[in-house]
Amino acid sequence: MPEIKETKARIVHMSEVALSMWQTCFAAFMEHDVDLISEALQKENELNELEKEITTQLIEIGRQAKSDNERNRVLLLKEIVADFELIGDYIKDILERIAIKIEEKLLFSEEALKEYTELYKLTEGIFIEINSALKKGEPYNLNIELKVKHIDSIVDEYRSRHNERLISGVCQAFAGNMYLNMLDFTAAVYYHAKKIARNILKINQ
Repeated sequence: MPEIKETKARIVHMSEVALSMWQTCFAAFMEHDVDLISEALQKENELNELEKEITTQLIEIGRQAKSDNERNRVLLLKEIVADFELIGDYIKDILERIAIKIEEKLLFSEEALKEYTELYKLTEGIFIEINSALKKGEPYNLNIELKVKHIDSIVDEYRSRHNERLISGVCQAFAGNMYLNMLDFTAAVYYHAKKIARNILKINQ
């Protein structure tokens, strides 16, 4: 039977891969670099493989659990692993939009770039906190609920600003639709990262 300590170390590695994929995705967006897109997609493949391996290990560990408490912790770890894999899927969706943006030579307005950068940094911050909590086993810095507005409120605000820019002719329609797609997929990444943080807190209660 796989050791839980070894499995947790694999989950930490999965967290590191997800953070690296997120950072590489943003670099590809900012630098219009197709090589960085390929690099990020390789990380997505790694996340998929890690999800399969770790889930198999956790199922085996769960079957050997001696109490409901142990079993529940294994189930929470399984949810965390599944959320990391889903995050990879959503980042892949963003990367596909970036590839089109590069190919079509589409440009975002300065306002849109600033807004997306803020949303990226907000999400990156959660990834960094999650990674730190998983490594140290100290989740008490994960006060995410109190730190920021609900992600939907932020995205709604950015959508409203974007529509104003469209009407005033600041943004191109096709580029604008891509911007909205990226907002939605980033919100999904943020949602699952926040869900991971909540489950880390539950494990340590």
